[in-house]
Amino acid sequence: MSLARGLILLVEDDSQLRDAIETLLHRANYDVISTGDGLRAVELADEHRPSVALVDLLVTGQSGFQVAIALKARFGDRVRVAVMSKNDSAAHQDYAAASDAERFLPKPFTAAALLDAVAALCPLPQATPTEVRRKVKIGA
Repeated sequence: MSLARGLILLVEDDSQLRDAIETLLHRANYDVISTGDGLRAVELADEHRPSVALVDLLVTGQSGFQVAIALKARFGDRVRVAVMSKNDSAAHQDYAAASDAERFLPKPFTAAALLDAVAALCPLPQATPTEVRRKVKIGA
C-alpha cells in the first residue's frame, strides 16, 4: 500500500488545539486524520499511511517520542515527522532529534509557522490560501 500524498496524521491530546490545527490544515488543502492518543496514532498510520505526522511530545497512551520512533521504524523516511511541544528546552529538542523527527515546532506557533513546517515536509501543488496564513498564535 502506498503512502497518501497530502495526508497528515495529527497527534495532539488538547482537543481544542487539535480542532484548530485540523481546520487550518483542511483550509490549506491537506487531508487530516487525528487522535489524542499515542497508541491510536500508530494504528491510524498503519491504516491510512500518512505522508506527515505532527506529533505532540506529551500525549496519552505512549509519548510523542515513542510515536515518532515507531513511525520511523515502520515507515522510514516515507513518513516525515514534526514534533510539537510547549517545552522548547534543549532536552525536548534532543528527544525530537533522537526520534529522527525532521522538524521541531515549539508551541505556541503561528498559523504561518505551522503551514510552513508542513509544506516543507509535504508540499502540495496548490498554493496555500492567504486567508489562512494570518498571524494567530495556536496552542498558547
